[in-house]
Amino acid sequence: MRQKGFLQLAVLIVCVWLVYSCTKEEKKEIVCWGDSLTSPHHGKGIKGVIKGMVKRAEAYPEHLQEMLGCDYEIINGGVGGENTLTIMARQGAYPMKLAHDVVIFKSDEAKYKTFIGNNDVHAFVSTYNEKPVSPLLQCGWDEDSPAQINPCTINGKSFYLSSDAKFWKEEGKYKFEYNYYIDADNEWLATDTLKSGSIVETYAMKHLRSKYANVFFVGQNGGFDDVADLIKQLKAMISYSKSERYIVISFHNPNMVINTIPRMREMEDSLSQSFGKHFINLREYMVKQGLSDAGLQATQADKDSIAKGKVPPQLMTDGTHFTSTGYNEIAQLVYNKMKELGY
Repeated sequence: MRQKGFLQLAVLIVCVWLVYSCTKEEKKEIVCWGDSLTSPHHGKGIKGVIKGMVKRAEAYPEHLQEMLGCDYEIINGGVGGENTLTIMARQGAYPMKLAHDVVIFKSDEAKYKTFIGNNDVHAFVSTYNEKPVSPLLQCGWDEDSPAQINPCTINGKSFYLSSDAKFWKEEGKYKFEYNYYIDADNEWLATDTLKSGSIVETYAMKHLRSKYANVFFVGQNGGFDDVADLIKQLKAMISYSKSERYIVISFHNPNMVINTIPRMREMEDSLSQSFGKHFINLREYMVKQGLSDAGLQATQADKDSIAKGKVPPQLMTDGTHFTSTGYNEIAQLVYNKMKELGY
């Protein structure tokens, strides 16, 4: 028992050293924007680091942090389920705005958070095309959340957005319900009306611009009309970031917009032409080199998928998400690309 306790203490000491051995000023900060293919699985702080060491990394930014070491700091901006419109709204390229008037009332007697929307009454729409956006549904909403939203600013005043969300599977389909709330980030006791169309300035819009570099791994959940629209959105995010250092990773699984492998290839060719050396063709890599680089022998199921141009199932946990080995390979691709680009 004493030996086990000593081992746990040693792990804790190592974790503390990993977290605090470098000062923030010394690090090159890299923001990774995306959906569930990017989102963290262990949380932040010492507990998150310990959990990550025990279970191993389950998201590519965690692996990338290990590869890059102390001179870099990875900021994870991935939130599960989000499409490109919602990610742009959080990042700032095309902010979200209030879909209707919202009355904020603060008093000593107030007992409830201010409800502002749900599945049926949209709270936010995109300034890009007026379509609804739904942030915060698959992550926490405090300051440590990868959503990078709170505290946000509306009409010059500070607020916190939050949500209650429930997901379940029914008759083979995933369903969800959610409610949105808003709270003032101070003690001013007054009634105030936030008008429809008011811009929501997220935490990211103010604090995550002009970072050292950005990685954009978006699109698996749609949010764009066609490849040209996807490229336009990516360019808007790159421009808003105010950093010339960036990497674009293409999503790897056909979706509602790009629904066949031939169309995937056309999309990848267009992304390659638009972003050149900054582009990583994830599907093509996983099909051609994923198993061999991971030291895995192809099963018959893998061979069948590869013949169709699909990612080998041995690298996947389901039809979309990767194993820890798969995420490690994505991190290695980003790491190699950073070295190639001189980042």
